[in-house]
Amino acid sequence: MKFSFASLLACAGLATALPSSVISSTELSAPEGVNIESRSTNGNVTDKGIARFDNGNIWDGQGNGTDSYKLYLGNGTTAAGWPSIESWVSFGNMFENYKLTIQWACQNLNWRLPNNNDDEIEAIYNGIQLAANATGVDHRFILAVIMQESHGCPRVNTTNLGVRNPGLMQNHNGDASCNDNKKLTTPCPTSTIHKMIMEGTAGTSSGAGLSHCINESGRSDVSDYYRAARIYNSGSLSKTGDLQSNIATHCYASDIANRLTGWVYAKSTCTCDTDPKSCNVSKN
Repeated sequence: MKFSFASLLACAGLATALPSSVISSTELSAPEGVNIESRSTNGNVTDKGIARFDNGNIWDGQGNGTDSYKLYLGNGTTAAGWPSIESWVSFGNMFENYKLTIQWACQNLNWRLPNNNDDEIEAIYNGIQLAANATGVDHRFILAVIMQESHGCPRVNTTNLGVRNPGLMQNHNGDASCNDNKKLTTPCPTSTIHKMIMEGTAGTSSGAGLSHCINESGRSDVSDYYRAARIYNSGSLSKTGDLQSNIATHCYASDIANRLTGWVYAKSTCTCDTDPKSCNVSKN
């Protein structure tokens, strides 16, 4: 679902500063029920050139970037026109720019769902930092996937189209959910939000997280992130190598690339899902 800029603008008077009591990466500890050691053993980014454990620096990119959408096709490399990691926005700016969307995310998904309160937004922020610090996955990439999967609503419905996908990152059959079988939890506990993000990033006993997807890509450059996004979405890459091809959401990797460079409200120009032929989509 795309959000209406007009509806969000009406709420522009709401505070949009970063959470006031955000904890630093050096103060992070495991949320209840999450064993970082066991998760990290199988859920760390193993390529030292890609792994990032300095996520305490939140001003680590090109500021706000540009709120626009550019369609990216092909294999995810800079040679194919995809963004370099140097062109990514800063995490602090990215979270700030998405905060209003996160605040109203639940009712934009379903008007019956209670929106996030300040504690839940703070838990999302800190949960991203916790997972990034534990796994070596760039915090900006984690936030981009959260926005793609749930727009930041911890009460997003648990979907099941053959595989159960709960939580903020709609992960692979994880334990943490605040909306499972129509059972809502409001507010969503901090420990549950942290675990949702940890499961989506470090993986679950049933399936891969973002760290595994990055490792599976194995290209040792920025394309690992875009390829990992596609693997996370569809379970594998197309034999063609083109990230718009294969099953599931054809625009997924392009959306992630745009989120990482500043896309928030601008209209998407990706037609790969509505008109696959326009993007030369292959199902193989």
